[in-house]
Amino acid sequence: MDRQVKGCLELGLGCRDVPVATSPLLKSFGFSDYKVKKFWRIAKSFTGFSINIYRYEETCFYIVLEVRREPLLAYQNVYVDFIDCQQVHCTEYPKGNKLYIYIEGSLEGNFMKINGVFLLKKLLELRPGCYKEVMSLIYGSLRGDLSLMLKGARCLFNLVNAYKDLVSIVLPKTPVCIRDLVMVSPIIRVLFSSKLKLLPST
Repeated sequence: MDRQVKGCLELGLGCRDVPVATSPLLKSFGFSDYKVKKFWRIAKSFTGFSINIYRYEETCFYIVLEVRREPLLAYQNVYVDFIDCQQVHCTEYPKGNKLYIYIEGSLEGNFMKINGVFLLKKLLELRPGCYKEVMSLIYGSLRGDLSLMLKGARCLFNLVNAYKDLVSIVLPKTPVCIRDLVMVSPIIRVLFSSKLKLLPST
């Protein structure tokens, strides 16, 4: 994911709907054919699986994983979308597996779907320090590392607070402290369920 996000920003690409992983990308990290096949077997089992990241009254947002088999579009080792290929000279490869991550949700009956790489690219562009900590939150969640998760959670809170006027248009309940963030985010609440008493109230 990190390579895709940074590549999109460095090359000035829109990356509105790009994958986080492809087979060639995995092999570039040293994955063997066996590990690549195993990765896709696991990823496909999670297709459609959702992680509830925000819930308040009738408003919900989720992280959703999708695996799709499509032609691979690449520009300077970054896997891009059709729109980017209208702006730069892409190389098209035969169909292959692509893993996508989306933020999906409903707001007042309206459905929203935003590509995860696109969101992280914007975060890296506007708040590079926060991007690093959000990536730490992701890795910390996978490893069960509380210190990394806390850094990422604090960054999310600070980000929401910095753009609260804009965020309040989308979210009916805007967190004003880390405890609020924990209460409106089921996944963060689960991650910190045994550590709530350690979180500051402001």
